[in-house]
Amino acid sequence: MLTLGQITKACGGTLIAGGEKALIVGVSSDSRTIQRGELFVALRGERFDGHAFLKEADRRGAAAALVEYKNGGRSSVIVVEDTLKALQRLARFYRAQFSIPAVAITGSAGKTTTKECIGAVLSEVFKVKLGFRNWNNHVGVPLNILKLSGEDQCLVLELGANHKGEIARLSEMAQPTVAVITTILPVHLEGFGSLEGIYQAKLEVADYLDRNGGTVIANGDDPKLVERLQGRKFSLITFGTKRSCDYVLSGLVVQDGLIYFRVNDRLEFRIRGQGAFNAMNALAAIATAGYFNLDLESLGEAWQALPKIEGRFHSDHIASRDILLVDDSYNANPKSFECALESFQDLARGRRKVVVVGDMLELGGEGRFYHEALGKMLARDGIDYLIGVGLLSRLVLDTFKALRPEGHVVYCEKAERANPYLLSILQDGDALLIKGSHGMKLEKIRPFLKEHFRTAPVYV
Repeated sequence: MLTLGQITKACGGTLIAGGEKALIVGVSSDSRTIQRGELFVALRGERFDGHAFLKEADRRGAAAALVEYKNGGRSSVIVVEDTLKALQRLARFYRAQFSIPAVAITGSAGKTTTKECIGAVLSEVFKVKLGFRNWNNHVGVPLNILKLSGEDQCLVLELGANHKGEIARLSEMAQPTVAVITTILPVHLEGFGSLEGIYQAKLEVADYLDRNGGTVIANGDDPKLVERLQGRKFSLITFGTKRSCDYVLSGLVVQDGLIYFRVNDRLEFRIRGQGAFNAMNALAAIATAGYFNLDLESLGEAWQALPKIEGRFHSDHIASRDILLVDDSYNANPKSFECALESFQDLARGRRKVVVVGDMLELGGEGRFYHEALGKMLARDGIDYLIGVGLLSRLVLDTFKALRPEGHVVYCEKAERANPYLLSILQDGDALLIKGSHGMKLEKIRPFLKEHFRTAPVYV
């Protein structure tokens, strides 16, 4: 809770209406969900201007507005040059009011799942403020920080980026004491330029800790990453499958909806979930729990389920038709596609396999190479039906068909056009995987199919 005077000073703005001592109970940039007593931040983007919604925010009970220009008769207004920069300055100021540990998760894949896992295990001992959904960018991170309350004992959030310098700015706001680096992969190449650019960007959080002290918990299976983290002023903890790691994953088995694995050859974990790749996300959380001196043996007994995140390898069984439906539509990159296909193969044993593949976006000049490589992978895995969504998926289809002529392919410009084709080919006992970048909107397919099969008559 802050006063208008504190907010004005932190933002470097001018209070042109309202009293400095007036209290603000929260901060929001969404006029549709703002709560009474909150500050409305009128952000501007390429396709919207928050100033157009000042009256709506006022109608819903906003106590004040942070604006670049006054629009309407609001009683409490702070004017700044740039509302986004002001929001970020406010978040940095607000975070500094809390002398609590903060865990920042970054990496090319697994950030949200790892964040949820860490939040789950640390909640055993802390009152944790967990970052909301995947609010991991220049807007989401400051809004998450501004949700902290006096009761919170630990902050856990993720830091995402698609350009150099973003994680550095987010780190200055979040002021992490612990950073978790999940993995470094060729994603967002358009913004970073190269894999080397991605390493530099993800290591910006380590650079922050190098200056300010703390601990980095990193994927020890990546020798290049480990080399760049050694000899710094922070403490380094590693996790992975290599014996040189501080937390070593072994004995991994995925069976009947359960993931079984051992840590350091002595701690047994059994977690409900799908996808062997999730064991590494869980291992990162276990390493974090170890840093905080949690009883890992007790954790192995108590932690029974991975957090469920919509669109992240979500497995459904349509009982009326015995169809296995795996929705991994939230996002995609070459490595995550490989992991998803491996886990899909484990689940789909003996079933006819259908895959909807959407474009993997932001791969820059490497896009052709990675989509053709994906076509080879799908052909190798014996996929029976392949539906492509998006222009780049044509490369996947062409490569797949050249290597597996007996396979069936169809191209769709948009996700919704895949629905009627899926209805025409899906048979009892099939397995379906849906995966592509978030921008392809493949998340619409699963609810459509579930609703169709829920209401469609069953003929016997």
